[in-house]
Amino acid sequence: MTEQQLASSIPAAVAVAMGKDFGMHVTAFLFAAVDSPPVIMGTIYGDTTGRFREGASMRTSRIMGVTFIDGYSLFQTVGGSQYLVVSWAIGGGNLYMNRIYH
Repeated sequence: MTEQQLASSIPAAVAVAMGKDFGMHVTAFLFAAVDSPPVIMGTIYGDTTGRFREGASMRTSRIMGVTFIDGYSLFQTVGGSQYLVVSWAIGGGNLYMNRIYH
């Protein structure tokens, strides 16, 4: 896939988030995310680890905390990754406000 084809396959909202400086490392961006405690699932873009291809469905490891930055939710996992949720799946539930972190 060419760079132009790759860029056109990234949702506009993800591209906007990728262009922002959040002041900390973002491992990857999740689109149409679903909160399924103790993990989050979604479509991943911009994975800096190289584990996931663009647009793949993925499931995070256990979520340990969340930071809210500029209208986004940045979730920290037990493995040390930080996933920025760009959008939530319609009807997928956004339960993160009720999470208890240990």
